[in-house]
Amino acid sequence: MKNSLFLKSFVALILSSFLVLSAGTAYAKRLTAAVPDWTGGEITCQVAVAILEEELDYKIERIVFPSGTGLWEAIAAGDIDFACESWPSYAEADDVMINMDLVYDGEVVKSYNGDGSINAYTTGIIGMSDYYVPKYFVDANPDFKDWSDLNKFKDQFANAETGSKGKLIGCPVAGWNCHDQKRLDLLGIDFTAVELGTEVAALAEAQGHYDRGEPFLLYLWEPHFFFGKNEMVGVKLPAHKDCESFTEANNWQDCGTAAWPATGWAMDYTMNYMNPDMINSPEHADALAFFKKMKFSNTDQAKMLVRVGDDGLSVEDAVAEWKNSTNEWKAWLP
Repeated sequence: MKNSLFLKSFVALILSSFLVLSAGTAYAKRLTAAVPDWTGGEITCQVAVAILEEELDYKIERIVFPSGTGLWEAIAAGDIDFACESWPSYAEADDVMINMDLVYDGEVVKSYNGDGSINAYTTGIIGMSDYYVPKYFVDANPDFKDWSDLNKFKDQFANAETGSKGKLIGCPVAGWNCHDQKRLDLLGIDFTAVELGTEVAALAEAQGHYDRGEPFLLYLWEPHFFFGKNEMVGVKLPAHKDCESFTEANNWQDCGTAAWPATGWAMDYTMNYMNPDMINSPEHADALAFFKKMKFSNTDQAKMLVRVGDDGLSVEDAVAEWKNSTNEWKAWLP
């Protein structure tokens, strides 16, 4: 009897020790992620987080952190491990902090020569931005061809807020570095850029105009669910060209009408960006392999945007639905 009790106690001790050790190591691979402050980026980040957690045994702490240079500095300092879906046209820190090639589908799409305090790998999402007007406005005004015609119709875009000037529902967040008013001024477009602070506020105002059949000019990017609900036409801003002197270090010396920000945005091969010491450490080899292979598509993101925006799914549920319906993501695993 004593031997039996001893054996049971010994087994119980071993099992309890095993459980304690298991609990302590179940999520040995922990990372902190800054989730983007717009829905598309939030979806892309949740795709990455879901795969890291469900397939690669990570535990990801999600935090809210506004986009902009401050986030890049926090990642470089190691306070945050990674962030998702940065658009190079809006990330002025990328030229300063990345020192590597940005690769998409095996091809170098951009080369960086910064200080190497940030690493980056493409998400698969390819973005483009423009100013847009409703198609019903274009149909009603056949003389309107592109951005150069905006002044002819500015009275239709004016309101009490802008007086005699037309109104642009501009980039909602200052940290996105759109330079809307500077662009309008350089191109001689007699409009005022209004910054509403959040994507939700900007789209709510735009949707209200659309539902009432009113003209409006809206900054927006693709992919985006707004285009799945509403017929919009881009004004075809001048093709993108860099202005090397238009930086904070050069006191924002512009290049006149010849280059940014008097142009549209470049095509953006968006990227996940991360602390290099973290991602290159042996314990995070799986995460590095995943980020190198991730190739999320515009189409899949747009479908999920509709599921979130129109159908009321949470981002987590929309991503789970997508993940359960396809095997595409399995090709991204180490």
